Amino acid sequence: MEAHRAQRLLIVSHPAVVVTNQAVFAELAAQGFDIHLVTPRRWRNEYTNGVFDAPTDPALHGRHLKLSVFGIGKPQRHLYLFSVGSTLRKVRPDVIYIEEECFSLPAAQWASAAKRRGIPFGLQAWENLDRPLPWPIKKLRSFVLRACSFVVARTPAAKAMVEQWGTTATVKVVGSPVPSAYVSTPASHEGFVVGGAGRLVEQKGFGLVAEAVKRLPGASLRLAGDGPLRSELEALGAEVVTTYTHETMPEFFRSVDVMVLFSVPTSTWAEQFGRVLVEALAQEIPVIGSTCGEIPWVIATTGGGIVVEHGDVEGLVEALTTLSKDPELRQRLGDSGRKCVEEHFSVLSAASGLVELAQLQV
Repeated sequence: MEAHRAQRLLIVSHPAVVVTNQAVFAELAAQGFDIHLVTPRRWRNEYTNGVFDAPTDPALHGRHLKLSVFGIGKPQRHLYLFSVGSTLRKVRPDVIYIEEECFSLPAAQWASAAKRRGIPFGLQAWENLDRPLPWPIKKLRSFVLRACSFVVARTPAAKAMVEQWGTTATVKVVGSPVPSAYVSTPASHEGFVVGGAGRLVEQKGFGLVAEAVKRLPGASLRLAGDGPLRSELEALGAEVVTTYTHETMPEFFRSVDVMVLFSVPTSTWAEQFGRVLVEALAQEIPVIGSTCGEIPWVIATTGGGIVVEHGDVEGLVEALTTLSKDPELRQRLGDSGRKCVEEHFSVLSAASGLVELAQLQV
């Protein structure tokens, strides 16, 4: 490493095609670290119509390389078409952070290039189930985990999964950062408003939430999102709003009295985090979550809500009734949740965790 310069960190990340997900790297750049970000040039996801061009946080101006990929919109199955080797020669990083799962094609692509050049690298881990994978993908996963130096595990279950698959890397739980800009004035509304957000699909349990809300006198259900169950949920009385963006979601959270994520696990899926719960708590909105995946861990960590057995509509009605009748309890849960979100799931805490794992120095 050259004398008298900050360590140079290269980040490779398809999630960072959204400005919100660049916040940690912008924070590190503001702290004086030599940050360089690589993302796909273009991407698509379930929240947008068609393909979009990757934007750049102003704090990363001149530090963001946007490269073409094969497999636009496929998180685990895209590959960079531009020479990875030439990018590494151009940037000359001291450390690489590959913000991808260990079994993904982009992780294998960049890990292979980093290993050939002797550059230490780390990974991100969300996966909380040992799902069946084709043997070539298992081979790639094993190679990547043996070669990496550190793993940013977003939940305890993700940490356990990586360790089960086998690695000598340092693995640490670092909470995923969420936007925490506080909307001070809640939207006025009548009655008790129950909120939900996300893709309107069966496994998210929105139908069960609608059933529970219909049993609460004076309660209504407001959902932010879209999906195949939209018409069915509207027929059950839910108000479905599709106009909110990542940046305006705090306004949605402040328009409800409680947020519910009542997901139902399947044989191949369980909630890896429950991001909307943390985002709601950042706005002091209490939450109710099911026992699916990492939802109980999020609620226990923040102290901001109530956990109900997945599929238990009677239990959900009871929890909603308790919160609807006790505004002081809602306020206490919201206050606790916001404080813990700032401690465990803020941009600053995530940045500090990455600095520690990557052993970065200004």
